[in-house]
Amino acid sequence: MAVLYYLASSRSQLWLSERASSTAALLSVGAFLGRITIAGLVLVALHFLTPLDVVAVAVAFVALFSILSGYALYRFAKKGSGPGISSQVLP
Repeated sequence: MAVLYYLASSRSQLWLSERASSTAALLSVGAFLGRITIAGLVLVALHFLTPLDVVAVAVAFVALFSILSGYALYRFAKKGSGPGISSQVLP
């Protein structure tokens, strides 16, 4: 689940950064809220449909997502190629 969330996160940020419009920041926040909502619904479904501990699953999700994000930042700093996030504030 964390890998899929990471892929969705990086793909949506790449897609938004390529379309550098005035609403890119608002769309980024909307995409984040949408991904968090879907992840929450998956956790609620896991709680009701499986005997898994939801807190343990949530902690594992956060840990794996943090590791994947850290690796992406390391790769960006080391090679100069990252998920395509623009650091330019003004067009």
